[in-house]
Formats: sequence, structure tokens, C-alpha cells
Amino acid sequence: MNTLSEHLRKAGIQKKLTLFAVLLSLLYCLLISPLLYVQTVSLAESQVQLFGQTMSRQLTGQIRQPLLNEDAVSLQVVLDNLVMHTAMVKHAAVFKSDNSLFAESLEHSPALNITHHKTFKQSLSLPNTANWQVQLSLDPRDINRQIMRIFWSIISVGLALCALLMYWARRMGKDIATRLQSLSACLPGDEDSTEDDEISQLEKRIEPLLLRPAATSNEPEATAPTLESCYLAIRCINLPQLQAHLSHDNLHRVLKRFDDIIATTGELFKGERLSGANNCIYLRFIATAGDRDFLLRAISSHLALVELQREQASDEGAGLILSSALAINTAEASIDANSHCQFMQDTATEAALQQLAATSLLADPWQLLTNETVKTKIPAEAGIYFEALAGASTNNTQGSEAFLFADLGSEQQSLFERQLAYLRNQLSENDQPHWQHSTSANPLLSAVSS
Repeated sequence: MNTLSEHLRKAGIQKKLTLFAVLLSLLYCLLISPLLYVQTVSLAESQVQLFGQTMSRQLTGQIRQPLLNEDAVSLQVVLDNLVMHTAMVKHAAVFKSDNSLFAESLEHSPALNITHHKTFKQSLSLPNTANWQVQLSLDPRDINRQIMRIFWSIISVGLALCALLMYWARRMGKDIATRLQSLSACLPGDEDSTEDDEISQLEKRIEPLLLRPAATSNEPEATAPTLESCYLAIRCINLPQLQAHLSHDNLHRVLKRFDDIIATTGELFKGERLSGANNCIYLRFIATAGDRDFLLRAISSHLALVELQREQASDEGAGLILSSALAINTAEASIDANSHCQFMQDTATEAALQQLAATSLLADPWQLLTNETVKTKIPAEAGIYFEALAGASTNNTQGSEAFLFADLGSEQQSLFERQLAYLRNQLSENDQPHWQHSTSANPLLSAVSS
């Protein structure tokens, strides 16, 4: 038993699914088929009984009047018509009270086999105190043939379904096994073992990728690698003008709406909002173990903020005008891991953000500037386009040329449009009241245009 269980465990997916289909087919043949046969035979017998009893009662009603009149000719005509026009009725007879034959009709056929006939008797009492007995003989083979035809039809359909099930199980098992083997071949590990099934082979291949090796006491714990990150500086170009022209409530509403947009966009693109200063806010994007497209997420965040802020300004008559700058965080890489301290990290981060804020001053409204490091970091197949700005420097490194973001590729643009639709829907669920216009001469439009 253990040997059989071990053999089944090591069998491939195709063999297991095929075996499962075969077992279901055997279960159908050994259990369903006999049960169906018993029910079919029982149904045939009940139909013969019902037919015989019904015909006996009908014959009794038809011969009542001829017997009262003692009309033997009419009685014989009734019996002959019944035998002649009813295929299952092979013999009909009427007996007197002393069991002597009074009249009968018998089908004359060379294939007549009396041994298969079913006999039905019905008593008849007349007002003249005479007792008669009606007897019918039926051949049930017609009903049995019709019922068994249904039985064999169901059996044939069942067997055809079993054959299709086995074929489908074998085909699907082969497809699944092929896909699992392809996945295993793409993972690092030893050669496939012929003693294991495809799932076990995949588990052995993927196990080193899912489990971290336990650290021993005599070996120092390995330091986790530092993940890459980037900073996105977003400058509110017209914030001083809005502060000068708008009432406190209207300015609060504009900034609160901007906070909502920042929060919703950061949640979607996994951006962490840092403290803001000098009319700028900063977002940090970290490369995760399963997703290293942190630069693409930062660029998408800029585009989303630009689109949503333009729509907000168009709907309410005023809004923040933005420009952005993007750079990879080099603060952690510039500090030696053995002399790492939080103060040095904070100082380097502050310097990087100040340089990024200075870069954002070079950008026109709604533009995004970056440096050559970011441009070369993004793979060419991403389809993201940049334009060099002659004579402009990002201040991140000496002589580093500034690049202006131009366009997304068609595939990335299609994805971004779906993301933007999602952001609009999220913001509409928590939409704030519309702009409350001031009593002064339209200061909102002048604030936007200034």
C-alpha cells in the first residue's frame, strides 16, 4: 500500500488526471449503470401493469351491455376489435361464473410465444346476479424494448462523456505539465529529477527564492542591500500670488484639494510624501524587491498631478501651477555603510532636496526636468522620451546636463490613462464643495493668469 501511494505521489500531472478520469468512468459503470438498469426494469414492469389494468377496465365497460342482452355476436366483435387493433393484446376471453368459456379472441401469429405473456383478470357482476370474468393476455416486450432503448441511449451518452473526460484530462494534464516544466526550467537549480512530479520539481526550484537561509551563530548576519530611490520635487509656482489674492477660505480649499490629489496619487504610485519647503513638496519613490520601476512611477505621478491640477483650476477658476524636478537619491550611496548614522543621512538628504528645488526653478509651468543619470537609468524599451536643454544644468553634479521630459510611449500612455481615470474616480468620491467666489472683482482668474 505504501509502495502504491509513493508511486502515485511521484506520478506526473498527466497520469494523475487521467487516472482520476478513469476512476470516475469506472464509478459510473459499476454504480450508476446497475442502478439505472434496476430503475428501468422497474419502470417497464409498472407500465405493463398499468396498461393491463387499464385495458381490463375498459373491456369490462364495453361488454357490460352485450352480456345483459346475452348478445354473443356483439361480444365477439368487441373482443376481436380489441385484439386486432391493440398490438400488445394477444388474447381476450370472457368466462361464465362456473369458469366455462363464453367467448374469446386470439391473435394467430407464427411468432406468438405464450410464455412471455402477462395475464390480467377482472370480475364483472351484473344486475341479474350473474358473475362474469374478463381475462386479457398481454405481450410486454414492446414496452420493454422502448424502455431499454432509453436505457441504452443513456448508457451510450454516459460512455461517450467518459471518453471525452479521459481525453480532456489527458490533454489538460499534458498542457499543465508542459507549463510547469517551462517554469521550472526558467528558475535556478539542479537538473529535473525524474522521480518527482512537476509540482514537486517546481517547489524545489522555487524554494530558495522564497525562503531566507537561517543565519548561524558563528557567522555575522548579512546586511540587507540598500534599495534605490528617487526624489520628485514639485514646485507650486504661483503659490505667492494665490496667497496675495485669495481669501483664507478659498486658499485653504485650494491647498486642501492639492493635499487630496497628492495623497491619492502617492497611494497609487507608492510615493512617500516628505516635508515641504520653499514652495516645494517632495515625494520619495523606493524600488521594491518585486518592482524596480520607481522612476516610471515618479514620472507618472508628475503627469497625474499636472492633469488633475489643470482640471481643478479649470473647474474652480483657480489652482496651483506646478513644475517638477526628478533625481535619483545618491545620499545613501555616498555614505560608507560602516560609518552610517542618521544625522549624516539627514544632512545628505537635505542637501539633495535643496539641489532638486533649485532644479525645479529652471522648469516652465507643467514641465518636468531631470538629469542624465535618470535618463540613462530608464531602459530604452520603456519608450519614454526626453529632450536636452542646451545650456541648462541640474546642479546635482558639476556640468550635468538637464533633460526635459517629452512623452510616454504608446503602451505606457495607455496604462497611464487608465491610472488617471482611477484617480479621478477616487477623488470624485471625496469631492469638496465647489469654489466660493469672493465679492471682489474676480481675483481668482487674475491669480491664475499672473
